[in-house]
Amino acid sequence: MNFKKKRYMKTNIKNIFLIFTLSLCITGCSDYLDIVPDNVATIADAFDDENSAESFLFTCYSHMPSLGEPKNNVGFYGGDESYRVNDLIRGDEPAHLVNSELALGAQEADVSYLDYWSGGKNGTNLYLGINDCNVFLENINNLRYMDEDLRKRWIAEVKFLKAYYHFYLFRMYGPIIINDTNLPIDADISEIHKFRSPVDECVTYIADLFLEASTDLPLLISDRVNELGRATKGAALALRAKVLATGASPLFNGNSEYTNVVDSRGVQLFSEYDANKWQLAADACKMAVDTIEFAGVKLFEFDTGDMQYLPAGVSREDVPEEIVNVLTIQQSLSERWTDEKLFVSTNGRAGRIQNHAQARTHVKFQDNDEVMGFYSPTLRIAEMFYTKNGVPIDEDITWNYADRYGLITYDVDNDSDFDGNNVPDNQYFVKDGETTINLHLNREVRFYGSLGFDRGIWYGNPAEYIASGTQAGFEDHYVEARASEYSGTAIGSGVYSQTGYFPKKLVNYDNVISSTDLEYSRVTYPFPEMRLADLYLLYAECLNEVDDRATAYTYIDKVRERANLKGVVESWANYSSNPSKPTTKEGFRDIVRQERLIELVFEGHRFWDLKRWKLAEYYMNIPFRGWNYLGNSPEDYYTPNVLGVPTYSFKNNLWPIENNEILSNPNLIQNGGW
Repeated sequence: MNFKKKRYMKTNIKNIFLIFTLSLCITGCSDYLDIVPDNVATIADAFDDENSAESFLFTCYSHMPSLGEPKNNVGFYGGDESYRVNDLIRGDEPAHLVNSELALGAQEADVSYLDYWSGGKNGTNLYLGINDCNVFLENINNLRYMDEDLRKRWIAEVKFLKAYYHFYLFRMYGPIIINDTNLPIDADISEIHKFRSPVDECVTYIADLFLEASTDLPLLISDRVNELGRATKGAALALRAKVLATGASPLFNGNSEYTNVVDSRGVQLFSEYDANKWQLAADACKMAVDTIEFAGVKLFEFDTGDMQYLPAGVSREDVPEEIVNVLTIQQSLSERWTDEKLFVSTNGRAGRIQNHAQARTHVKFQDNDEVMGFYSPTLRIAEMFYTKNGVPIDEDITWNYADRYGLITYDVDNDSDFDGNNVPDNQYFVKDGETTINLHLNREVRFYGSLGFDRGIWYGNPAEYIASGTQAGFEDHYVEARASEYSGTAIGSGVYSQTGYFPKKLVNYDNVISSTDLEYSRVTYPFPEMRLADLYLLYAECLNEVDDRATAYTYIDKVRERANLKGVVESWANYSSNPSKPTTKEGFRDIVRQERLIELVFEGHRFWDLKRWKLAEYYMNIPFRGWNYLGNSPEDYYTPNVLGVPTYSFKNNLWPIENNEILSNPNLIQNGGW
């Protein structure tokens, strides 16, 4: 979204209103009555004309969490997807990536990590954003001379943002304070000290607000230059569906661990299990899917016409299908713009995270921090992806699970597919003549599009060939992750993967590592909160819970087809040791959950999904494992290595409300365990 032209047209407006909204914040504020009267008159200035009002609209957008920034998105380092020890980080990185501290059990109630209630370590006070939204909604109709359709759209956008900020808080804290309107200047102290609303009230309020906003939002963004990231009808309906699915999930729907959470009024904040919540969520998913597909939105597919560099003598039409499939998976996230990205964060772009994720494939960068490569996906994530037959590696009857760590020197001449037609399966994924392990062979395309691994091919980075006037072959760049190699441990303190894996999916294909001047040129992209694939899989999940698996297969198979896989029923029938698994509610529940974890890997969703499924306490107490990054030989390197043990307990299912907030508002109760 291009806010640069107008966000600061009146530079004083944002500062004035930051002070104003601070005064209205529903959290404790001793200067409440002192600040407000001095600034009341400035409200009229912000809505004096259309330009000023638009600037304030952009202020409402400016509170968006920075989903593409390593420090701010808890999903990057805060769960079990990756491993990182902070004292190994060097250069201009912070002393602590606080989200990785969360994974090790370092959360605190005194000053909480990534706190979006009151703005603790690396967090943002989203209630300030909600208050700004309320100010806008209370005053935009005072602007006399304005196109009414435009006014309706702006109002709808701000309602959307208000719903999104409430949802972000709800996902973290559970029952929250609903701030529907700002308090009047003369509000009594009893009005300031608000109560947390029960889960069902929160879900209904947020879902209804998204639905209300959808009415006047555009179906699609037509002006992508200036309006990239603005709210649309499809985004509102998709997020509404996610809110309802979250409320229907085990963490919030009949969770017996919170049965006794009752406030001082005697109001129970968590309700008993209600199966109908899944039906409401399924209906919401259908409304969103129908609207989005009516708008012509489809799952992203990589277009070879967008390729800037090709090997000599290769036309775009001749690019192998396997490479197109890999780049489809990779670019579904890291492409600057695709219709599949239903809603993206407008606050910051995915830049720095690419430095963390990029493997050095041909340049050592000994004295340069541009290409760090220290985002370290765990061995658990590498084992999570399916085989090429579309079933888990421990279920595939044609795949040798017991020997998955066995060494193999890949030879393209001896590589034939399972059908016996002598077509090499792995030639576009693994470097010919190099030693790797069986785990890296004959896997699904999302494995190769999402993960970089030792001796795995990494497409892109053609700078040295361009400089010399020649062009590379497709297989010229591959990862060498053992000690003292390009991506190994001898590069410098902290700049290497501690597991031997790299989140390739986070890196745009068109990024360039220059071997001549040791520079890294990145194509930044807005980080998505929700993609169409996310919605399809959410719909399949909800349909399963209401026992409509026939329809659920349709939507999970749409995602699988894009990944070049057969449908779930066919795949399990032909290749799984448990062929009837998709036909039962429990079996298909496991399947659709794994499908979500695979499809949305490295996008921050695993962290939240495991929580809402009440599986985080299990997964987040399993040791982190990776390869022996200090090993030089294949035999030493390919030794599973326990790197650390995460810490997670019941209390971590919800964020703590900072203790000073509890002390300043006697009507607040703390989340369980804190």
